[in-house]
This record gives sequence, C-alpha cells and structure tokens, in this order.
Amino acid sequence: MHRAFFAFATLAIALAIGSSTPAAEPIKVLIITGDNVAAHDWKGTTQALQEILGSSGRFKVDTTSTPANDLTDYNLAKYDVLVLNYKETKDGAKDTVWSDANKEAFIKAVKEGKGLVVHHFASAAFANPNWKDFEQAVAGGWRTQGYHGPKHEFSVKKTDVKHPVSEGLPSGFNHVIDELYSASMRTRGSLVLATAYSDPTKPMGTGMDEAVIWVNQFGKGRVFNNALGHDTTAMSDKNYQEWMKRGVEWAATGQVASDGK
Repeated sequence: MHRAFFAFATLAIALAIGSSTPAAEPIKVLIITGDNVAAHDWKGTTQALQEILGSSGRFKVDTTSTPANDLTDYNLAKYDVLVLNYKETKDGAKDTVWSDANKEAFIKAVKEGKGLVVHHFASAAFANPNWKDFEQAVAGGWRTQGYHGPKHEFSVKKTDVKHPVSEGLPSGFNHVIDELYSASMRTRGSLVLATAYSDPTKPMGTGMDEAVIWVNQFGKGRVFNNALGHDTTAMSDKNYQEWMKRGVEWAATGQVASDGK
C-alpha cells in the first residue's frame, strides 16, 4: 500500500513538473558605448540603461566600451538587440574606433534581423562625413541638422499610431528636465510614436510638435529611436523608463509581452 502510494505521488510530481510552463528566455542585450562628446556622460547613462533594463528581469544585459574589439559577426550573433549609446570623437581611445570590418558587421547584423535601439545623441554618430547606411539603420535623428534649446521640463504626447510599443500606455506624461530635440531627421517609413511641443516662448522653441520617439525597419531589423534621455536625471523618469523597456523588447522580438515591471 505504502509502495503504491509512493509511486502515485512520484508520478503526480513528475507530471506537475513536466506540465509547467518554462520561463521565457531573457532577451539578450548588448549596449554599445565607449565614446561621446563631453556634454554626454556615456558612463553614467550606460549605467542607467543597465539598471533600467536589468531591473525588469526581462533582459540579460552586456556592455561593450571597446567596439573595435567586439563588433564582429561572431560576437553580435549572441544578442537579440543592440542598444547604441555612442558617438565617435577625435579623442576616443583606439579600441573605441569602428573599423570598416566593425561597420560591416554592425550593418549586417541589423539587416539580417537584429533589433536596434538608438539612445538620444547616438543618432548623431558617423554624420560628418555621413555614413549613409548607418543613417538609414538608425532611422535618422540628430545627424547634423538637429538642435535644442536649454534643458527644461516638457510634456510628451503619444501619437495616434497603433503600435506594440505604445499600446496601452497613457496618452501622455509630464517629462522631467531634459533636452527637447528639434528638426530630427526621420528616414522614409518611420512611424512617430511620441512627440513633444516645443514652446516658442522658450529659447529656440519652434512652436511645433517635435518627434521624440519613432520606429522603423532596416532590412529585417526593427529599429526604435528615442531622442529623450540626455542624462541620468532625464532617465530617472519612470515614464521614460517604461517607453525604453518596451522599445527594447519590441526591437528584439516584434512584440511587447511584458508589463515593463
């Protein structure tokens, strides 16, 4: 009797274990950084990105500050999505300078389906002289025509575009002090998901709703471009963090299954 009960209990446990749903694999993220203009604290903002994504439990985050060594076909193949927090400068260390082989590996990875997320001033990378394939890959952005006035608080408004990144989010939010980019370039096919009104009574205000978050596709790769997030203060905004997490997830998978928590 005891032996039969034990066997039944063992079978029940085995069935319970076998029928359980395995946890979703974490999304593998590579943050590409290592250089930027003096006004952008790439070390601080990279740490903020690591914490924002890592805290959700949805992402496994690696970082490279030596893209010359790590932008290779072999290494990029390990990741689902690439997050750019980089702008080349003349003072960048040797191992931050992208070689032709690095550039080729980056473009190939996105074209073949790797997700790409462009953080703030990363859209200005490789603009002078202009690397056209990069401009298309990042869906435009600051490039050379972008500008902004002094940092200030402003409201961000969700557009009417139906998209997994913005679906279910509030219609807008009051953003903490940040830079509001104006005249951002957007490549053909870009869908603007959020805008912010540039108050003409403020220095360099345009009186227009400026695009601050948009998406596009480059080859098979999904691209999420977020012009917000100048510094760690701007990135501390929980609304910014929610948009960023959802954008990274969508770029990697094509959907947003998590609640961003």
